[in-house]
Order: sequence, then structure tokens, then C-alpha cells
Amino acid sequence: MHEKKSLSARVDEFLGGKGFYIVLFVCIAVIGVSAWLLLFSRFSPLAPDDVGDYVDAMGDLPPKTTPSKPTAPNATPGATEPEHQVPEDTKPAVTPPPQSGALAVQDTTKPTEPPDTKPSEPPATDAEVKPEDLIFAWPVSGAIAAPYSPDELIYNATMDDWRTHDGIDIEASRGATVLAPAAGTVTAVYTDDMLGSAVVIDHGAGVVSVSANLAAAPAVKVGDHVALAAPIGSVGDTALGETGENSHLHFSLTVNGQSVDPTKFLPQK
Repeated sequence: MHEKKSLSARVDEFLGGKGFYIVLFVCIAVIGVSAWLLLFSRFSPLAPDDVGDYVDAMGDLPPKTTPSKPTAPNATPGATEPEHQVPEDTKPAVTPPPQSGALAVQDTTKPTEPPDTKPSEPPATDAEVKPEDLIFAWPVSGAIAAPYSPDELIYNATMDDWRTHDGIDIEASRGATVLAPAAGTVTAVYTDDMLGSAVVIDHGAGVVSVSANLAAAPAVKVGDHVALAAPIGSVGDTALGETGENSHLHFSLTVNGQSVDPTKFLPQK
């Protein structure tokens, strides 16, 4: 029978063979696992299940305290203080920063032009209307019995003398309608010793007409506005200075107070 080897001899024999390498590998593995565990526990958070073990190992941690809000002097114990809210009216307005570069948008809207406040042109006055702008018509239809003659003397059969004539005598039968020679306003109705019953009309532009030797009662009164060719009366025999003449209408015109030839304004026959 073989003698039993001693423990030291068997160890030396194990280490002298392949056992040496086995022991070396086991040591290296243990060192590597220990290093990995050390690094893992240092840089990775603890899992929930490991917290208890960590607390057991490190001891009880002091409880986390949260500072309490100050309590108002008259506050009820246990009541929850409402959070302080800033009123909407006192919140500062946030103005967006101005855009610049390619994102900037220029306001190209043209300012609204003010309305036209020019005063309307006033109606034309007598000074602006010229006498030749007026429209005339013959007051009666007939031939001229006595012409306009302000400078040369003409014979007057009634007075049996020679005198000037500031108008024209237009032949017309007694009672014939006399028309307004132009639109205007009646400014006078009177009876003249020489010319008889007369109607004076202001036509504007300084032009005034006189229709005389009318019947005693003209058809218009002072202040009446008459249109062109509106009836103003009828032919009569009231002109004492022309009773020796044939039945007629005495018609005269003045411009700015100066006597003018009526035929210059009446339309051509």
C-alpha cells in the first residue's frame, strides 16, 4: 500500500500542475467582478428594492423637512391659505420684440387722405352774370312804331313836337297780353303821367326793364318772381304822352342805370 501524501505535498503537486492556472483564473475573475460591482454601485442609481438595504447599511437618515409658510396673524389654524394671484389688470404687458431681417414686415398702408373740405362754390352773383348771358323774348308781337332814339330828336304826334325816345314802341292791339321779357323780380308797379301804367322788372346783371302804357290793373305786384314770357298785364291806353299814336306797348331797358337799345337784347325777328 502506498503511503498517504501529506497535505502540503498534495498542494505543491496541485500548484505545480494545471491547478496553478485554475487558481490564477479564479483570482482574476474575482478581481474583475469586484471591480465591476464597485463601479456599478458608484455611478448607477439604487433600485427601489436596494434602498432599504442601503439604509440598513448606512443607518437611519434624518427626515426631510419642508419650511412652512408664515401664517397670518388672524389666520384660522388648519385653514389653507389661498395662493396670491396677480390681478389681470396689473400684469405687465409683454411686448413682442420687433422683427428684423427677412422676417420684418413693413407697413405699406397709405395714410387715409382727409376728406375734401373745400367749400362749395357760391352761386353766381349779378356781378358775375353778364347782361348778354340773359335770355330775352319779345313782350308783345308787332312792328316797331317808334325806334329807340336817345340822342336824335323824333316827332311826337301827341305833343306835336320833337323829342328823344328812351325806348321802343311796339305795335299791339289794346288788351293784348304783355309777357315778361326775361325772368326776374318785379320791383315796382306804378302809374306815370306820361307813360301811364308801368311794371318794372329786375332781371339781374344790372338789367332792368320797363313795360308801360299797360291797362290800369297789371297782373303782377311788387316782389313777384316771374319767369321768361310769363304774363304781367295787357296793352292799354294809359300813356297820356302817346295817345296820339297807334295802340302800342312802350318798352325800355337800362343796364346799370344807363339807357340801352332794347333791340340789342331781343331776339331777331
